[in-house]
Amino acid sequence: MRFFDFFNGTDKKDPAKKTAEKSGPVGLDRTLEGLATAFLQKYAPQYPGLDYSVGSLEVLERLLQDAGGFFGEMTPVQQQKITEGAGAYLFEVARKNVGGTYYWYQKLDQPVLITGQPDFETGILAYHQVRNRLKNGPEENIPAYFKGYMESVKQSRSAIII
Repeated sequence: MRFFDFFNGTDKKDPAKKTAEKSGPVGLDRTLEGLATAFLQKYAPQYPGLDYSVGSLEVLERLLQDAGGFFGEMTPVQQQKITEGAGAYLFEVARKNVGGTYYWYQKLDQPVLITGQPDFETGILAYHQVRNRLKNGPEENIPAYFKGYMESVKQSRSAIII
């Protein structure tokens, strides 16, 4: 059983137990790409430098710092939209820079990007991290979080970065 399958409560050897399906190009991949594109269209004019580079995560951090000041005043729909948009952008930065495959992480009811298969599995939970950044402030720094993910990928270590 693979690390992610164990962590997600799935077993690829037993199809009856398999609950995390690899998304196809029409599924989760396209959804997250679309959310990231919409996020860029909305925020890139005010926050230049959002270009899917690792360095652009400093710009994302500034944007989330600004939004975090009134996150508690947003409606649940507004909170969800900024979390999903910024999370999709963070996912796409990871995927465009080191690759990976999107899966639906059932236990947290959100996507996860798994990098390194079949040799290892490093996962990133972007929605979870973005929401924490918006709620908790700078101690949940996005570039620092991403650095931990990149270190795990460089070390070919199986982990889910939370």
